[in-house]
This record gives sequence, structure tokens and C-alpha cells, in this order.
Amino acid sequence: MNTAKQKLKSNIWKFYLFRVFGSLVFFVPIVVLFWQENGLNLTQIMILQSLFSLAVVVLEVPTGYFADIFGRKKSLVYASAFFAAGIFVYSIGHNFYQFLVAELLWAFGASLASGADSALVYDTLRDLKQEKTYKKVWGNGLFYSLIAMSAACVVGGFIAKINFRWTFYAMIPFMLLLIPISLSMKEPMRHKRIFKKGYLFEMLEILKNSFVKNKKLRWLMVYSAVVLGFNSAVLWLYQPYFVLSGLDIVYFGFVFAAFNIVAALSAKYAHLIEKKLGQKQSLVMLVFLVGISYLLMSNFVFLFSFSFAFMQQFVRGFSGVVLTDYVNKLTTSDVRATVLSAQNLVARLFYAAIIPVIGWIADVYTLVQALTILGVTTLAAGIIILIILHKDKVV
Repeated sequence: MNTAKQKLKSNIWKFYLFRVFGSLVFFVPIVVLFWQENGLNLTQIMILQSLFSLAVVVLEVPTGYFADIFGRKKSLVYASAFFAAGIFVYSIGHNFYQFLVAELLWAFGASLASGADSALVYDTLRDLKQEKTYKKVWGNGLFYSLIAMSAACVVGGFIAKINFRWTFYAMIPFMLLLIPISLSMKEPMRHKRIFKKGYLFEMLEILKNSFVKNKKLRWLMVYSAVVLGFNSAVLWLYQPYFVLSGLDIVYFGFVFAAFNIVAALSAKYAHLIEKKLGQKQSLVMLVFLVGISYLLMSNFVFLFSFSFAFMQQFVRGFSGVVLTDYVNKLTTSDVRATVLSAQNLVARLFYAAIIPVIGWIADVYTLVQALTILGVTTLAAGIIILIILHKDKVV
């Protein structure tokens, strides 16, 4: 095997390592409590997360286009630096505005990595003539990162017993290690280069082709946004829901770890499940699992009712593999990172729009009613888009 091919092949295990270190988020089980300890109320928490998502929306496509023009490797290097800076600011922050700065730094990192990582993996496999293994490789990446996140949740729970803030300190060295990992990657060949003049015009043309000319791609992206947006909306309600169901705070980290393990397994075996079900059944299944899980959570509240959320975790892992694969098949190498970033942009925008409303419903009415509304609207929106996808012969 020649040196160039060996370097290309090493991208895969380096990608796995990048995902593992980037997933060691020790603060996850207690982050709502951390915000509250520093004076934030639920409304401010929702606003903080909505602003983060809106920042990602603004940055998503330009950073994806940056990756297509200047290289996916360079994009991941800059992403790593922003991740490290964001966690450092969080570790010393004490109020809403300082946390907002940290969230914006993290948004830059997330936007630079989003699309660039999957495009780098796909084109690496294409250069190795192994693109058919993309679902398996991407699923493995999600599996390893979610297992790492699961371990981090358990460890983070123990660290948090000493001090909530120490969960952020513990992340700093791992975020710094992302920089040399991404620097050591080899840029795969793009089989058609974008002309490097008129970046904005070219980017708008890509978006026009994705959302206007390519009907299949457009509605697949919209459906992806509905599934991912609604499935993620409950994240900031998990901890108050655990309290409502009577779960002791000691077990929060273990529950979050279990969530990540389920998501990891569904990501790892997504290529096998999708092969068994086919594209049509795989797409249809996603929205029904999300909607039904919310209705079960709202109608049956007891000590172990968090188990209904395992359906959301399955969707989280499975959709991350199959939806990106379906989008990859409908686009080309030269614009792949931009299109994948556009897919994430739509999902983020939808998520940013609905979470303040869900938070307001939970505050003004009840958490149970917020979950009921989530379930009903998920099913209604999903079914409408599935009908459109069926007409366009996607399902």
C-alpha cells in the first residue's frame, strides 16, 4: 500500500478519535442545574440555547462552503480551536452573557465541523473505492462517540458531586487534543473543484439547486429537520421530567449514559437495520417513534417513565446515519459539505424556532402538556411531509 493511500486510510481511525474526544462532555447530566446555580431561569436557558442554534444557522452554510473551498481538514482544525476556546470560557463564566460568549464560540466550532466531517469521511472512502461502506463507517463513528458520551455522563455525575464547574475543567485537555488530531488528517481529493471566485454567488447557486431545483433533496431535508428538530426539543426538559417522575438526582448521569448507549447501538447497526427495512420504512418509522414517545411520556408519568425516551435515542442514532446517507446520494463531491451543512441548517432553524415555544408552554402550563403538544405536532407535521415524499417517489 502506498504512503498516500495509508494516510487516507488513517483518516478513518482519526475521525473516530476526533468524535470520541469531542464527545467527552462531562457536564451533560447537570448542565441545567449548573445554569440555575449561576442565576439563570428556565426562560433564559431556552433563550441561550435558541441563540446558540440561531448562530449555528447563520454560520452553517458559509462554514460548509468554507470546507468545500479551503478543505475539510482545515475546517476541522479551526473547529477544534473554537471548541477548546468555548469550553475554557464556560469554565470561568458566571452569568448569562459570559455563557452566551461560550455558546457562540462553540457554535463556530460546531458549524465548522458540521458537514466537513461527513464530507471528509465520504470522499476518503470514495478515493479508497469504499464509498459503499459509508453508512457502516459513519455509524461506527456515532457509536464510538456516543459510548464516550455515555462514559462521560457517568464520570461527570461523580465530578459534579464535588463541583458542577469541574465538569467543564475536565473537558479542556480533550478539546485541545482535537487540534493535533485534525492537523494529522489527509485532505481527500474532490473530484470537481468549485471555481474560487464569486463565493457568495456560487453558494447561493448550490442552495438554489438543493431547495428549488431538486425536489427530492428539498423535501428530504425538510423531513430531516422535522425529525431532528422535534426529537431534540425535549433535551432541556429531561432533567425537570426526571424530577417530576420522582427519579433521584444521583441517577441522572446513569440515565443519560443509558440514553447514549441506545443511540450508539442504533447508529452502529443502522446500516443493517436500514438494509432490512429499506429506505421507505426507515423514513416512515422515524417520525412515528418520536411522536409516540412524547405521547407515552405525557400520559404515563412514573419512576421509570424515562424509558419511553429510549425511542428518541434510537431515532437520534439511526437518523444520524441514514438521513446523511440519503442526502449524500442526491448530491456530488464538489458541493457535498455545503449541502450537508444546508441540511443541518434547516434542522437547526426549525429547532431554534420551536424550543422557546415549548419552554413557554412548560412554564405557563405544565411539562406534561408541553410533551403532549410535542407528540401531536410531530405526528401531524411528519405525516404531511411523508405524503409529499411519497408523491416525489422518495418513500
